[in-house]
Amino acid sequence: MKRNKLSVGIWAYGMCTERYVSSGYKPFLNFEERIERIKQLKENCGIEINYPNDVNEENYRERLELIHGAGLRVSVINVELVCEPQWKHGSFSSFDEKMRELAISRTKKAMDMAVICGCDTVNLWLGLDGFDYAFEADYVKAWTNLIDGIRECAQYRQDVKLSIEYKLSEPNMRCYVNSAGKALALSLQTGCPNVGVTLDFGHSINANENPAESAAILMAANRLFHVHVNDNYGITDDDMPAGTVHWPQFIEFIYWLNNTGYDGWISVDIYPYRDEAQHASQLTIDFVRFAEDVAQKLDVRFYDGTEAKGMSISRLLEAIKNS
Repeated sequence: MKRNKLSVGIWAYGMCTERYVSSGYKPFLNFEERIERIKQLKENCGIEINYPNDVNEENYRERLELIHGAGLRVSVINVELVCEPQWKHGSFSSFDEKMRELAISRTKKAMDMAVICGCDTVNLWLGLDGFDYAFEADYVKAWTNLIDGIRECAQYRQDVKLSIEYKLSEPNMRCYVNSAGKALALSLQTGCPNVGVTLDFGHSINANENPAESAAILMAANRLFHVHVNDNYGITDDDMPAGTVHWPQFIEFIYWLNNTGYDGWISVDIYPYRDEAQHASQLTIDFVRFAEDVAQKLDVRFYDGTEAKGMSISRLLEAIKNS
């Protein structure tokens, strides 16, 4: 039975601030304390971290020593292009040439750091590349800037993959790269085979997609580079533990990942505001393993009109009983 490579986003062990409780609900944990907790998770073997916040040119030796000493590996490095005031008007798409240059420079440095850390993928979440109001943005210019900037980075190091994480909205009311289709189009328009897509299960739900369908299409194009798992109620990006809301869709998602040959990392991307991070992370890991077991036992017969609609759900329930 296939077992996917699992990792945990280090931000799950942060203070989990929100607009109503700006100080967060948790005590501050330093990097070493977060690593200590993550290493205690069952079956986890990777950690997803941010550049330059978690790892950078000054601290990478000591940080890697802590990571490897805990028996963990760096799965993916995220480039910080959102959570700083300087990105207020966007990064790769910004109308400010200096900010576009800074985004390109930081991404190239993150690609170098990825190689130092022993991983081959850099994640790009472009949450402030977007707009809020009608007639605010030059869509053609912004899209061209995205293509040109990401292409320059991809050509800088062809041994490192750039994975574009799409999201419907937030922080901008509308993000430019807000669907699997747009992320795929952007990756193809760069003309670079090392540009692909990160499919975040919750972001796909927010975009009114079927995550399994999006995964299948991205895999068919050889552009699914990374996966984040979590859940939400389809209204906001709640980053709840995987399987807590859309459990049938999540099992189908895992089925399609496994049956299209996905061999990248699956990262736990949760933000447990008031939940205990250790339990929420372990719950997600456990549900991924449960979904793998069920998907393996599923008697999948694609609908061809010869049986009643909905029989696929009956077979899903039978597979769950046998898991």
